[in-house]
Amino acid sequence: MSLDSAMHRARARRQTPAFSTPDLRPTSKATPSKTLSVFTRQWAALMSAGVPLVQAFELLSQSTVGSKSTRKAFSHILNSLRSDVSAGNALHLAFRKHPNTFKPLYCSLLQAGESAGILDKLLDRLADTLEANETLRAKVKNALIYPASILTIAAGVVWVIMVWVVPVFEDVFKSMGATLPWATQCLVSASAFIAQWGFVIFMTAACCLYACIQAYRNSLKFQISLEKWVLITPVIGPLKQAALASRWGHTLSALLQAGIPLSEALMPAASAADSPSLKMATLDLVQQIQEGHGFSQAMSKSSLFPPLVIQMCAIGEETGSLDALLLRAAQLMESDLNQKIGNFSTLLEPAIMVLLGTVVGGILVALYLPIFNLGQVF
Repeated sequence: MSLDSAMHRARARRQTPAFSTPDLRPTSKATPSKTLSVFTRQWAALMSAGVPLVQAFELLSQSTVGSKSTRKAFSHILNSLRSDVSAGNALHLAFRKHPNTFKPLYCSLLQAGESAGILDKLLDRLADTLEANETLRAKVKNALIYPASILTIAAGVVWVIMVWVVPVFEDVFKSMGATLPWATQCLVSASAFIAQWGFVIFMTAACCLYACIQAYRNSLKFQISLEKWVLITPVIGPLKQAALASRWGHTLSALLQAGIPLSEALMPAASAADSPSLKMATLDLVQQIQEGHGFSQAMSKSSLFPPLVIQMCAIGEETGSLDALLLRAAQLMESDLNQKIGNFSTLLEPAIMVLLGTVVGGILVALYLPIFNLGQVF
């Protein structure tokens, strides 16, 4: 089912889907997830201590974490919230005025907490969910930063050798007048090519990368296609799927525990997972649930949900404890993801060392082969 048809059906049912085409001109800069999770935890502590909302926002505006610009922008948002609450506006409506900072998940839980009179408990659960998602995101990012940094430095070193070191050896070889081995000839030719066309290749690659980034930001179809390609990648794909399932499970469990119906909780949960493919799949889930299909049955038709999550949801439907089993499934997926990240990092380090040793060693051998040949002559 296409996105346009899904949106049309959602409007026909007089529903406002939480997933729409991304706004390409945001009204304000998005708040870092770390700042939001710390704010939520501090707010939950103040609410548990019985501090009034207006005073709590005033205190929180003075303890914002992050850079100077982040603190200034977030303090401005908190002052706006304090003014709206002082004027008698509903809390969740005041938060919905800042969609770049407070996502549908956040506002939905606040609305549920206000309605049920358990705002302090909902804030604790929301803080747990945000912290779990932030921790998961940080672990995946850290697992990729190390190899990316090593490969970037290694590429720089190889570039320096090919552009500046190899030409020096080439002049020495010419002065000797000896016939160069095949490996050395290939190395010299590669050095000349990089010296002549290296800057052009680098600028072309940079322009292509910039174009891909802009296409990812502006094109929903490109986002979905790229994510599908990542999900079928042998090593990274399972990590990505486990991360999505864990974040989605944590968020959906929190929404269901707050008393929000399943059909209304699915879209905010998909938005919190930050996955365009999952948002598209969730549109199909909502439609099938409204048509009378079971939740786990609808999930089984998508390849985005691991079998463990589907089985846990099926048991949760039968026992009436879907929120608890979803949370348990998310925790199991998170534990499995941590193990996979650890194994990935452990195997990646020696693989990178072997790759770098092969490249640098091959260059050195090619450079010294003519010298060895001359030594054998004399």
